[in-house]
Amino acid sequence: MASFNLLSDPWIPVLDLAGARRLVGIRDALGEARCIKRISLASPLAEIAVHRLILAILHRALDGPSSTADAVEIYKSGQLPRTRIEAYLDRWAHRFDLFDSERPFFQVPDLPDDDPLPWTKLLPEFASGHNPTLFDHTLDDSPPPASPAEAALALIVHQSFAPGGLIKRLGVTSGKAAPLASVAVFLPQGATLFETLLLNLSPYTSEGDEPIWEHPPYRAGDIEGGRARAMLSGLTRIYTWMSRAARLLSEDGGKVRFIAYGPGVQPQEAPSLDPMLAYQRIDSRMHPYKLPHDRSFWRDFEAVLPGDPGWVAPGVLAHARGFLRQTERTSLLVPLVVAGQITDQAKVVDVRREVYPLSARNLEPDAAGAIRDALELSRSVGDALNRAAKKLTGTLLSSPKGIRPFVDSLPLHHVYWSDLERAFPGFLERLTLRGRKATMKIWKAATRRAADDAWKKAANTVGTTARHLRAIAEGERTLRHALGRLTA
Repeated sequence: MASFNLLSDPWIPVLDLAGARRLVGIRDALGEARCIKRISLASPLAEIAVHRLILAILHRALDGPSSTADAVEIYKSGQLPRTRIEAYLDRWAHRFDLFDSERPFFQVPDLPDDDPLPWTKLLPEFASGHNPTLFDHTLDDSPPPASPAEAALALIVHQSFAPGGLIKRLGVTSGKAAPLASVAVFLPQGATLFETLLLNLSPYTSEGDEPIWEHPPYRAGDIEGGRARAMLSGLTRIYTWMSRAARLLSEDGGKVRFIAYGPGVQPQEAPSLDPMLAYQRIDSRMHPYKLPHDRSFWRDFEAVLPGDPGWVAPGVLAHARGFLRQTERTSLLVPLVVAGQITDQAKVVDVRREVYPLSARNLEPDAAGAIRDALELSRSVGDALNRAAKKLTGTLLSSPKGIRPFVDSLPLHHVYWSDLERAFPGFLERLTLRGRKATMKIWKAATRRAADDAWKKAANTVGTTARHLRAIAEGERTLRHALGRLTA
C-alpha cells in the first residue's frame, strides 16, 4: 500500500533565500523556517490553506503563544522551539499519512467508494460536475492523475474552501459551505517563513480546542445522515475543519485519479471568531467580510482598521501590530495578502489574491483615521462623478428612463476606480513614511486627477455635435463645483 506522510515527505513548494524552489515536508518547513523566504504556491487558496495547517500545528506544539509577547520572545531567540515542535510531530506522526488504511490524514477511512468522483472535485481551478471552468477543461471521466503532493494540497484546500451545495450521499442531500468558502482571508507576510508564522501566530488558548488529527478518525457511520456535528470553535479546530468526508483512492505509486466523497462535520454556531477574518457588525451579529464581486478589496479597507464600531478587524492584524511594535519595527512595510474565492451559491466564479503594503504605524489611530478619510473622499468624488454624468445625460436625453442605462454605459467609474486602485498602495507607503498631512495632500491630488481622467474619457464617448458639447459642459460644471469643494 502507498504511503505519503505530510510531515516527512516533500509536498509544500517553497522559495528559499537564495531564490531556489523546492518541495519540503512540514518538519522541514518548520525546522528551516529562517532559511525559507516564503511558501510559493500558484493558487491563493492553497497558499492560505497550507499556512493555516502549519499554524495549527505550531499552536498545538507550543500550546500557545499565550500572548503577543511570547511570539516576540521566539523571534528574539532567532528560531522556532525545535525540541517542543519535534516532540509534538513525533507524537502525532501516525496521523499525517495520506494513505494510512485506518487513519488517513483529513479523511474517512471506510468511506464507500462504489461511486467515485474525480480528484479534481477538490479544486475549484478544475472543471468538475457543475463547477464553471476557471482555469481548466478536465473531463470528469478522465481526470489527470495527481501525485501524492498534488492530492494533499487539493484535499487541504477543499476542506477549507468547499462551497455549499448538493452532495446526495450517505443520506445527506446537501452540505454547508466550508469556513472559508466565500470570505476574505488576511495573511500578513514577513521577510522569511519564520517571520510570517510569528506575524500570524496570534494569542492562543488550547482549552476546548482540538485539530482534526487529534480527534479520533471519523467513520462512515459517524457522518451518515449528517450525524457528525461539532461547535465551530477553537482556533485549530476552525483551521482544520472537516467540511467534507473524502478518501483518496490511490493507484500505483500513490497516484490519485478518483476519490470517495461524502458529507462532512456539520458546524454548529459558536462565538469564536476566526483571527484571519474581518467581521462586520450587522443587526448585532458578526458577519465575516466577503470579497465583493464588483470591486477590489481596497475600497473596503476599513475592515482591517481598528477603532471602527461597525467592524472587527482580523485578530492576526492586531497581533501583527503588537508584534512589530514590540520588535521596534513600526515603520516596516509588510505585504498583507488578501485572498479568497467568490461564489454564486454552489459555484465558484472567481479566485482572488490582492497584496497591500501595511505597517504597524498605519494601524495606529491617527493613520487609520487618514485611511478612512481617504476612502471617504474617493467615494464622495465617485458620487460627484455620477451626479455629473446624470446631469450630462439629463441635458442630452428627453426621457428620464434612459438616464441610468446611458450613465452605466460610460467608462466613467471603471476609469476612476482603476486609477485610484493603482494609487492606493503608494498612499499606504507614504502614510507610513511621510505622515498624514503630506500624504492626504497627495491623495487629494490623485483623486482629482483620477476624476479628471475619467470625465475626459467618458466625454470623448458622448459625441461632438453642439447638443453633445452643451451637455458635456453642463455635466462638467457640476463636477468642477464638487471637486473644488471636496479636494480643496
